Amino acid sequence: DEVIEYRLKEKKIKPLFLVPELQLPVKILYKTPHTLGADRVAGSVAAHTQFPGENILKLDFGTCITYDVVNSQNEYLGGAISPGLLMRFRALHNYTAKLPLVDPMQFSAFELTGTDTPTSILSGVVNGIKYEVEGIINEYRLRLGSLKVVATGGDAGLFAALIKSEIFARPYLVLEGLNEILNYNS
Repeated sequence: DEVIEYRLKEKKIKPLFLVPELQLPVKILYKTPHTLGADRVAGSVAAHTQFPGENILKLDFGTCITYDVVNSQNEYLGGAISPGLLMRFRALHNYTAKLPLVDPMQFSAFELTGTDTPTSILSGVVNGIKYEVEGIINEYRLRLGSLKVVATGGDAGLFAALIKSEIFARPYLVLEGLNEILNYNS
């Protein structure tokens, strides 16, 4: 941050950093806001802006899968962090003696029952994420009632198509949130 700030100041551009003290259109109720990732905050702000007054579950399918909840009172409640798609494949390969590293892009279908080791790994990882996400969506619906689900991240397209729930896929959600935060602080 210091290098970026220095370079911007050289060009007479005043930077705005997403820090816990910054004013946001949602109230952060996270117990440790200084540990909360800026990407999680920005994506949640964007989802809130798209569905104001709604309960929102924001999913980010990246290196990790992050779950973030903003309630209908515009309060960021927190969420969860889980290993992402490629991290799960790498973990199976790196922490076992004989399991191969599977590249999910080599497959055009994700069957429930694998017929060899690579397709069994593929089934376990992809279906594991699918049912994890569906279970979390269902649990939040039980707790909050109505719920808008917004997904972003590199693997969002894959899982938005697999999951049996209405999901609004937004590939630039974090950037949209950063823009919203910038406008909010102008």
